[in-house]
Amino acid sequence: MSLREDFLWGGAISASQTEGNYLSDGRKPSNFDFLPLTKDRLKPVYKDKEINLLTDMSDLVYPSRTGIDFYHTYKEDIKLLSELGINSFRFSISWSRIFPTGEENEPNEKGLAFYDKILDELDKYNIEPIVTISHFEIPIYLVENYNGWESRKVLDLYLKFSETMMKRFSQRVKYWIPFNEMNMVLHIPFIGGGIQFSETKNNLEIQYQAGHHQLLANALTIKKGREINPNFQFGTMLAAGKTYAYTSKPEDVFAALQSDKDNLFFSDVQVFGEYPIGSKHFFEKNNIHLVMEKDDLKNLKENTVDFVSFSYYSSACTSSDVEGLETVATNGFTTIRNPYLPKSHSVWQNDPLGLRITLNQLYDRYRLPLFIVENGLGTQDELTNKQVVDYYRIDYLNEHLKQMYLAVSEDGIPLMGYLMWGIIDLTSVSEGKISKRYGVIYVDQDDEGKGSKERIKKDSFNFYKQVIETKGRYVFKEEKNNERISSFSRKNC
Repeated sequence: MSLREDFLWGGAISASQTEGNYLSDGRKPSNFDFLPLTKDRLKPVYKDKEINLLTDMSDLVYPSRTGIDFYHTYKEDIKLLSELGINSFRFSISWSRIFPTGEENEPNEKGLAFYDKILDELDKYNIEPIVTISHFEIPIYLVENYNGWESRKVLDLYLKFSETMMKRFSQRVKYWIPFNEMNMVLHIPFIGGGIQFSETKNNLEIQYQAGHHQLLANALTIKKGREINPNFQFGTMLAAGKTYAYTSKPEDVFAALQSDKDNLFFSDVQVFGEYPIGSKHFFEKNNIHLVMEKDDLKNLKENTVDFVSFSYYSSACTSSDVEGLETVATNGFTTIRNPYLPKSHSVWQNDPLGLRITLNQLYDRYRLPLFIVENGLGTQDELTNKQVVDYYRIDYLNEHLKQMYLAVSEDGIPLMGYLMWGIIDLTSVSEGKISKRYGVIYVDQDDEGKGSKERIKKDSFNFYKQVIETKGRYVFKEEKNNERISSFSRKNC
């Protein structure tokens, strides 16, 4: 078995990390525009405090406000992507560009026109669009006035936004992802849900209430989308990665099982249409009382997803007793360092086999087509004489793509496609730094947004191009990989 003929090879970006121009053509700020270039950007925001993230500090850098100027360079960037040979591209819509405060009755036509132009360029090069409606972004007005997704009012405003997008692009977009990594509302609540905590409330209850509103918005978007165009395909999107037990001690194995159940909570609802069986006990134990309306559970049950899309960067590891154990960063949170995984040229541990394990885990659980919509390596690159020799990224991609291919060819996993995250360098979520680079296309810009913004193909560009041309088989050409690494070693002796 090999990859399907219509396999989607491509890349992914988000509006908040690339577009910049955050006040252009009628747009107003979003939550993401208030994330400064500081180590505190992922910490919970407390609205009880006099000074918090929503206090605009003139001496701070706000990377999202600059992005990589994709708002103006989209033609050049998409042309470069066409040279790469991709047949699909995932991007997101900036809610604040369409409904600047979220409460307008009519959408901002200039914002809609911008995404029309992106779709025009993609159509020119026969690149399939995959649209994320909400990628960690909500108008700041809704954060300040409704505490983001805690309020059911925001659900209604989102539905106006999602319906507007689906009607506008009903004949141009087939694949829709209503929310990016919905499970991250539990890890980075301000980013994932526009939530401000309170020192006097049950903040875990607020997070799950926001999660319920997002789950319902996801279901109702699917319901409306199928009325607009029955050919639409809708996917969940979760931050995935199998959790390993630190040891074979039964208590550690149970801790890993529980970690996986927690991580798959939201995708379980989106796929099965109902809350997991243990959620009632969990809510009672944590004094969580979700406010629901009469048809909420019915709508969740009747409007489930068509495919399971996910991000994978690394696996996780846990123990029943984490005290004294070394931790390492992963996608939006920290995990125990796995002693069987090597330290690497990355902020997280590389686990290529973990991708194959995760693919099997998700298909065994959900029995729906899978779609890898984010995978990649975020790390420092060195630009020398307009060249980036990123052998470490090539190795990361090669080993992960190899395991992906084996999951399809040997395990029989039905996989729709593979999208490399941050295929053009962008500002990272966790650090706000462009110097934590992901792309096969280098952007000449520093963490403060300064630079020529020139686009430069990295060595990994040619590697990924060959992978796509050979429909993935290039990753098994070990002799070519050895030549590549030997060449790098000679250059850097």
